[in-house]
Amino acid sequence: MKKNKKRLLIAGYIASLLILYAVVYIIPQVSDVFVKTYSAEYGILEKDEKCDYLVVRDEKVHTSDNNGNVERVIPAGSLMRRSSRIVTVGGTAHYSQKRGIISYYYDGFENVYTPEKLDSLTSAVLLKDKENDNKNSVRECIKSNANVGDPIFKVVDNKEWYLVCWMSPKQAEGMKEGSAVKIEFEDEIQVQMNVKSITNQKGATKVIFSCDRYYEDYDSIRTGACRIIKSQNKGIIIENDSIVESDGQKGVYVVNKLGDYIFTPVQIISSDEEYSVVTSGTFLNAEGHFVETVEPYQEVLKKPSKGQDTEKNN
Repeated sequence: MKKNKKRLLIAGYIASLLILYAVVYIIPQVSDVFVKTYSAEYGILEKDEKCDYLVVRDEKVHTSDNNGNVERVIPAGSLMRRSSRIVTVGGTAHYSQKRGIISYYYDGFENVYTPEKLDSLTSAVLLKDKENDNKNSVRECIKSNANVGDPIFKVVDNKEWYLVCWMSPKQAEGMKEGSAVKIEFEDEIQVQMNVKSITNQKGATKVIFSCDRYYEDYDSIRTGACRIIKSQNKGIIIENDSIVESDGQKGVYVVNKLGDYIFTPVQIISSDEEYSVVTSGTFLNAEGHFVETVEPYQEVLKKPSKGQDTEKNN
């Protein structure tokens, strides 16, 4: 009996040690498998909106006065002075009547969508373009044998051209007259423009952008889809679910060299629905003190639990 009792005591002692070892070493490691983190990386957070557009330009289509073979003297995209010889038709020279960029594309709406009519344009023009694509499609000017009245070239004023968009009030939030934005076209080229005007029109927000910069295809497009980049901010990109508040200070939990989760204050520069861009390294708080914050490539806790401990192994 005494031997059995002694064995039971030894077995109980060993079992206690095993349980203690599991609590101290094994369980935390197993629980860590279910804790998700990610590496904080430096990047750019953009606020953008996608919408359709209408291009409005000051432009003049030139037609042939005679029949004959067309010879293009000036390459497309060239900036020419007034009275420059642009093409010849049957040996007869045709000259530009104004200064501007030479284009060999037209759509027949050059006298309809003009800068003078910007304020009166409605979103119906975009619907019309989609419903009657053949009529509104951009075509190339005659480049071989022209007849009288055929379009042979176009001159576009490059000093200023316009993009008109009809957006929802929410899409237009944050934009102000005179502010600068970037417009990304379908070829992924971005062009800087200025907000010329913002008006309400039949439940939509009509935004007119003006531009004095050269864009290679601006003479050959009329309607399409674009991405309006309202703002771009650089810094550390953080998932919004990672951000918590402690004693009135927003922050995240980062993993230190010992594997502990440490609350680290952050200064939010900008946010969207999923992410925030925050200051890297240090920032100046409201009291004028420098505060250490998130560094690139630190491990950030993805979704901190309520009342998260500052150390993993407390």
